[in-house]
Parts: sequence; structure tokens; C-alpha cells
Amino acid sequence: MFSFAERLILFNQYEILKKLDPAKSNLYGRHQEVVERGFEDLYQELGITEATVSAAAAQEMNDILGLFRAIRASSVKAGKTNPDTSKFVGFGPTQPHEQFAYADFLTKILNFPQEVSRSADNQPDVQLEKYRKMLRRWDEIGRKRELTTDQIDHLVA
Repeated sequence: MFSFAERLILFNQYEILKKLDPAKSNLYGRHQEVVERGFEDLYQELGITEATVSAAAAQEMNDILGLFRAIRASSVKAGKTNPDTSKFVGFGPTQPHEQFAYADFLTKILNFPQEVSRSADNQPDVQLEKYRKMLRRWDEIGRKRELTTDQIDHLVA
């Protein structure tokens, strides 16, 4: 899975991490051994996943979050905050959707507002189709950032 050069680079990076963070030296040493010996079945323990998020999925997620930011901001400005329509429900965290992985990254790492649902009963396929329909409606009105109450109602219908 990793080339020899990639394994060598990872090995050296773990060596540096052992020096920078001595409290985790044992963990980094185990990771070094995994990459040194090429134990592919243990690569997941390194915190690296084979799954990737395509640029298209990331852009779609950015668009969805942008839509909900516009709905929320416009709702607040109009004095009609309805959490059921202005809150992004997100995707189920146990689902292997690219969009969830990217949305989760945005909330955890980039400190975007906590808009992602952690509910185990969340249905990502249903939610994603709903969001795509909302995006098509948003496109129809020119992706405005300031929405009227009627436009918000149209988007969430």
C-alpha cells in the first residue's frame, strides 16, 4: 500500500514525533515498527484511512453548509428563528459518506459551528437527497445570502 519511500518518510516522521512528544514515544515507536515492517493490515492503527473525500463531495458539503448559514442568518435577521428549518442536521456519524467525513472535519478541526448531528438514527441518504433538493432550489433563486421569509420557506419545503 505504501511505497518504500513513503514508509521511510513515515518512519522518520515518527522518529521526530518521539523527540517532540516524549509522552507518546511508545505509541510512535509502535507506529514506526508497523511502517518499517510494512504491516499493511495495521496501517489503520496509524490513524490513516484509505478513504478519500473527492473535491466534488467537499464542494457539495461547502455548498450545503453555505445554504444553511444563509438560511440561519436570514431567519435571525427576519426575527423568525425556527431551529427545525434553519439548523443543518448533518449525516449519521457511523455512515461512511464522504460528505459526513468532510463536515465532521469542518466542525472539529476548523471550528465551524457545530451543525453536524451525532444522532445514531440519522439517515444520511435521506438527508443528502433533501439537501441536494434544497441546493437546486437555492440555485433557482441565485444562491442569495440574504433570503426573504418566502424564499426560506421555498428552500425548506
